[in-house]
Formats: sequence, structure tokens, C-alpha cells
Amino acid sequence: MHYNQLLSKLKQLQPIDTSVVSTLYTLSEKSLLTAIIFTLLITSFLHSELTYSILIWCGTLVSFLLFRLYNAYLYRKKPQMHTLEIWHKKFMIFAFITGILVSTLGFAYIHYLNEYHQLFVLASLLGLSAGATTSLASDFRIAIVYISLIMLPLIASLFIINTSVSNILAILMILFFLSQIAMIFNNYIEQKKVTELKKQKNLLQNLFSEAPLGMFSYDTNLNVLDANKHLHKMLKYPNNTIPGMNLESLNSLEVLNIFKNTLVQGSQSYLGPYRSLNDSDFWVKTTSFPFKSVENTIIGGVGIIEDKTEEYIAKKELESLHLKLQDQIEHNQLLLDENKIFIADMVHQIRTPLSVIMTNSSLIEMKTDKDVSSYITQINSAINMLSNSYEDLSYIISNDTIEYKPVEIDLSDFLNERIDFFEVIAQANKKVISTNVDNGLKISMNDTELERLIDNNISNAIKHSNDKSEIEIVLERKSNPGVILQFISKGNDIHNVTKLFEKNYTENQGAKRSLGLGLNMVKMICEKNNIDYCAHSKNNTNTFTYIFKN
Repeated sequence: MHYNQLLSKLKQLQPIDTSVVSTLYTLSEKSLLTAIIFTLLITSFLHSELTYSILIWCGTLVSFLLFRLYNAYLYRKKPQMHTLEIWHKKFMIFAFITGILVSTLGFAYIHYLNEYHQLFVLASLLGLSAGATTSLASDFRIAIVYISLIMLPLIASLFIINTSVSNILAILMILFFLSQIAMIFNNYIEQKKVTELKKQKNLLQNLFSEAPLGMFSYDTNLNVLDANKHLHKMLKYPNNTIPGMNLESLNSLEVLNIFKNTLVQGSQSYLGPYRSLNDSDFWVKTTSFPFKSVENTIIGGVGIIEDKTEEYIAKKELESLHLKLQDQIEHNQLLLDENKIFIADMVHQIRTPLSVIMTNSSLIEMKTDKDVSSYITQINSAINMLSNSYEDLSYIISNDTIEYKPVEIDLSDFLNERIDFFEVIAQANKKVISTNVDNGLKISMNDTELERLIDNNISNAIKHSNDKSEIEIVLERKSNPGVILQFISKGNDIHNVTKLFEKNYTENQGAKRSLGLGLNMVKMICEKNNIDYCAHSKNNTNTFTYIFKN
């Protein structure tokens, strides 16, 4: 139980991996050749004292060393023959057998030698032990057992000889043995530290090279020492062209100062625009921090650059959308306010004819038949006014959703029909409509839109002309520019002719309240149908002209 636990702890101290096994076999090829030559030299030197027995020892040891050489050759050429663990076990067992064979010089033959040859054996075993410290260093467990197999029997033999010289040598051998063990263990500790450092270095290198951020290092002279692939890709530089550059060549003074100040003040950061040396523009987040030597002296810096361009553009687009949304909200609020005004004005427009209808209906009930006709005229006028307002409202609501396709229209007949419609309204308002209409004038236009154009002009002329005045409507063809339609009325001069066709604009906010939408609707219809339009006001005569081009 305790033995198994001890083995388990020993395995945990130094796990078996490819690096350990490969090092053992690689070094053994060189050390085994040296050991064979050394064995032959020892044999030749001791042959005079030990005769055939040393030859047997030499033959056995050399044969086994040659077998180990062959085994090392197999590992180099056919490592797949065995698992890594089996290769390690074979090496360990063969090394221990070699140690036992070598140790026979110290416990089997040394007793038959004089002091001179004993010193030679002692020196030889010390040399073999020292060599093992190097060749077996990659696995400290094998190295310790191997040296113990050689040194401990030798030390025991020296104490058994029990002379003053042998006892002193035994003590010296103990000190040498302990120093070798300490050296092997220290070497193991150092190797472990080196392995950990290599792992950390590999981790840092992998992080440096594979990080999704641009990273580079630079020295105190601002020379770039290294830069990862992502930085080259991000800044659109060919691979391995950034190392060797000097940061003084940067286009951005703000970014340069970040890297400079890092060497004096410590970690720095920057967020803002950056133009690379190949004139590519970025929005970057830059962080820089110093790295120091063992003596805590700053020997350079590390820069991390993150491309925030897409994020910056998205933020700007979001801000732009926010502003547009804000503008849209304000616009919608304006439309809401306009709609409130429109509804109030529309209520006024409808209330007037309704009042006329209700008043005249009451009067009809009180009058005889011959007195009724004037009231009927007023009622019909009010109904026509309501109808006209309804048609205006219907077109305003539907013109964005309904396609008003053009058709061929006899403009002369169409105009006369609309004049007949407004006769009753003009009569009720004590106005007279006179006409000068050429016959047979035809145009291509949607009838609904043409009706809105004519009705709004006649309605405005009736509404805003002087009492008992004449409204003149002219339709004629001229070779150039084409068919001309005019609405001429007598009334107050128009103060601002240029604004007359604008939405919600009205010149009279008094009793004759207007929506301010009719002429804007006429403007939209004219522009859609390529009709020239204008208004003229002079000497209390207001003229609205529309030209239907040939």
C-alpha cells in the first residue's frame, strides 16, 4: 500500500512525456558509446591484476551497452513500436541493470586490488557517476537510482576495507554522493522552473499572436520589437513589416504621446481617430503599459490597439437616427397642431352653410310658396358649399394612397359644368359669373384633380371678391404656350402673392376664414400634371392663371 503510494507520488513529481523520453534516448546514444570506450580502457588497465574475470565483466557490460544502443536506435527510427510509457520503462530497467553491472567494480573487484588500482577504480566510478548526472538529468528519479547503485556499494566496500585511507575515501565518497544527489535535485527544480517559464512564454506568445486585438511591443527608443498578425491585418500592413518601425513616424501625435508617456508615467489610454501610415482612417481604443526588467527598470512598453471604427460608425448612425427621430417627432407635433387648426377651420367651414340651411329652413316654414324660392337658393348654395368642402377633404386624405390616372377630357364642357354648379352659390352671395370659354378644348388629366383645381379657384373668387361684383372665367387656346384658364375677380389686393400657394397660408384671418389648404392642393395638382400656375394682383383685380401646355 505505502509502496504504491510512493510510486504514485514519484510519477506525479515528473510526469512522463515525449520530451523526457526523447531526451533520455538521444543523450544515451552519445553516453553509451563513451561508456563502451571507457569500459575497454578500464579493462585493459586492470587486466594485469584481474586477468580473465575482468574480461568477463567487460564482455558482459559492453554487450549490454550495445544492446541499449540498438534499443535507442529503434526508438529513433520506430517510436510507434511501443507506447511512451513502455519506452520509458525499458530505458529505466536497462539503466538500472547497467548501474548494477558497473557497480560490481566497487563491491566485487576492488577487494582484490592494491591501493593504486583501487584509486583508479574509484576515479573511474566517480567519472561514470558524474557522466550519469548529465545524461540522465531529464529524469531525476532514474539519475538518483543509477548513481545510488554505483556509489553506495563502493562506499560500503571502502568501509569494509577499513583502512585509514579507505575510511577517508568513503567519507569523501559520501560527500560526493550527496553533492551529486543535491545537484540532480537542483537540476530538476531548475528544469521545472524552466518548463513553467516556457509554458508561460508559449501562453503569452499564443495570446500575443492569436488575440483578436492588435498588440505590439517596443523599446525605450520607441522601436517596435514585435507585432502580432491581427495588428498587421487591422492596419492593412503586409505581414512582419511593423517590427523595426519607429513610433516617431506615426501620423497621430495623440497616439504617439500615449506610447511615450507610458515609459515615464505608466499605463496610458486613448480613444479617438487615428490615420495609419498608409492613410487608412480608424477610430481606435489604444492602451499602453510598460514592461520592466528584474531590477524593476522600465525597458519598454506594450501597446494594445482595438479597432472601434464599426462601433463608432454605428454610434454615429444611432445618434443620427436619434436626431431624425427627434425631428420626426417635432414634425409630427407640427402636423398635429396643423390638424387641430384644420379641424377647427373645417368646423367653421361646415358650420356656416349649416347655419344657412337651418335658418332658411325655419324661414320657409313661416313663408308662403311664392316667398320660398330665395330661401331655397340659399339652402342649395349651402349644400353645394358643403359638397365642395367634402370633395376637398376627400382628395387631401386620399391623394397619397389612390392613383389618379389621366383621361382625355373636354375641358370646355367640364368647365361649364363646374360653373353651373357654382351659379347657385354665386347667386346666394350676390355675385355674378361671366364666362368667355372657347369650345372643344381637350386635355389629358384626371377628372377628380381637374375638378379640385377649378372648384377651388371659383370658390375662392366667390368667397374673397367684393359684394355685387363680377367674376370672370376665361378659357382660350393660344398657339404658344397652349390652353389658358383664368379666374379674374374684384377684391382686396393680395399682399403676398409668392406665399399664396403655400400650405396653411391665408391672407384673411377675419370673418371669411379660410383653411389655407385649397391653393396648396391646386399647386400639388399643377406640379403633378405639368401645369404652369401663377397669381397676379393689382388695382383690386386678382387674376389666377393656369396654362395647360400643348
